[in-house]
Amino acid sequence: MSTFSVTTTASGTLDSLKISLQPKYASTQSPRPAVLYCHAAGSYGIELIDPYAGQGVFMQRIAALGHNCYSAAHAGPQAWGNAACLSEMTASYNTLQALPGTKPGKVALIGASMGGLSAMNWAAANPTKVACIVMTIPVINVTDIKGNDRLGYGAYINSAYGGSWTEGQYGANHNPQTMASAGKLNGIPMLIFYGLTDQLCMPAEALTLKAKLGANVTLVPLQGGHIIETYDEVNHDMIVDFIETHAA
Repeated sequence: MSTFSVTTTASGTLDSLKISLQPKYASTQSPRPAVLYCHAAGSYGIELIDPYAGQGVFMQRIAALGHNCYSAAHAGPQAWGNAACLSEMTASYNTLQALPGTKPGKVALIGASMGGLSAMNWAAANPTKVACIVMTIPVINVTDIKGNDRLGYGAYINSAYGGSWTEGQYGANHNPQTMASAGKLNGIPMLIFYGLTDQLCMPAEALTLKAKLGANVTLVPLQGGHIIETYDEVNHDMIVDFIETHAA
């Protein structure tokens, strides 16, 4: 018998799809912290339950342990952690807080690629609401990707930020590497799976973030690059254990 259930709310498009992955027998007597999922570039909230690349597999395991999980479009497939994305994430947080069985207060964030950027940006703006962050091949330095037009994503970043991303205008609130330097991500436990051959989110960025944030960051190197197959290398047991440790 399934130990979780899925509910969806949509008005005909993926942009409006909201997905709640809930324990089948949510306990109001022993509530647990909720989990907010942040999708990758080119994707939508449905990534929460998609078995492709294993994301939905470990999310179902997390829900089965009693955690309400939730995902939405969060301003669409190319939002890149902008203000609209963060606003929609706040709405998702509020939805999670209202679900039966959710322990009030901090949530765990899980993000893939661009979703890692969204997670860190929201965490920096809402540090008292975040228990921990789990990320796979996350975007850590927006200015590097835009400035070097890595894998052709520069135009998407510009579009997400009103036509032109600049570090001076947006870095302080939307570039994790910059925010880490300013101490805005201090104290938030992070589990980061990064690709040793990643040509979008360069491996050096993960190492630099670790150097800034110290023991709060656990780095796990993967052999792959910024491709879907790299997700298959992720250790699901490690993710579940991390959530259980920090979102108790």
